[in-house]
Amino acid sequence: MSLKSKFIGALIGSAIGDALGAPLEGNSMEEVNFGGDWKMISGRYTDDTEMMIGVAESLIENRGFNGADMAVKFIQNYHARRGYGPGSKEALRRIRGGESWEDASGKLFGGKGSYGNGAAMRIAPVGIFYYDNADKLREIAYKSSHVTHSHELGKEGAALQAFSIALAVQGTEKEAMLHDLKEFVKNVIYKEKLRKIEALLAEEADKKAIVFELGNGQEAFNSVPTAIYSFLRFDSFKDAVVYAISLGGDTDTIGAMTGAISGAYYGEGAIPVEWVERLEEGKKGRSYIKWLGEELYRVKFFND
Repeated sequence: MSLKSKFIGALIGSAIGDALGAPLEGNSMEEVNFGGDWKMISGRYTDDTEMMIGVAESLIENRGFNGADMAVKFIQNYHARRGYGPGSKEALRRIRGGESWEDASGKLFGGKGSYGNGAAMRIAPVGIFYYDNADKLREIAYKSSHVTHSHELGKEGAALQAFSIALAVQGTEKEAMLHDLKEFVKNVIYKEKLRKIEALLAEEADKKAIVFELGNGQEAFNSVPTAIYSFLRFDSFKDAVVYAISLGGDTDTIGAMTGAISGAYYGEGAIPVEWVERLEEGKKGRSYIKWLGEELYRVKFFND
């Protein structure tokens, strides 16, 4: 499988997981679990994908990270109806009003910053672009997160998600991934979650146990580990993403993060065609997202 297929797969996979989970966001596990063959209902993506597009655009245009430009891309792409969280909305409002991207997010939530999953949900372009350099990946994951999420738990969640995608691009055996993730992560909360993933995989735990132990909420530490677990538990893109969404809660974001890792691992061709065809098209629809994957690949390997 080509690296280009993995680059495209990570971005399209993220958008697919987002759009598939979006209509079910906020529902409980019991409400989501309707059985049958999962179909893409509307194909419309949310802020998860809109912000991911901004990350990719900025990395391509700058041949790497530029915080001021990334903030501008977020503001230019912003559509309120995509469902932005209050923290990101406020950070972008402050930047639009003249505050620097370095300062705006740190003033939120009593000066502690956000530890939501809004940075992790959009991180796929960083995961693929820096897949071969873990130190640089962590640095850029933290910096790109800081535009809207300055809390350590928000940044570390984004870095962990990005590194999961990087390992998937590398084709790391699933059995070895948890070891590498545990070596990479620094925060004790995430270290404990990774230990729980290992135990839950060993016992083939039921969904209630997964939600209880790993979470299905909007906090990065209650969703990034859940996406990693969903990817590790199954052997196909479709099964992993459907399972992630079936857990309920923040279904679009957990679906997007699972889709990003799975797409990076299995490649573009493993994503169900019927889902891709239902993903919204238009100015920045599925064709554009695929192009972003191709461009990130080109810049990475042919334009250093």
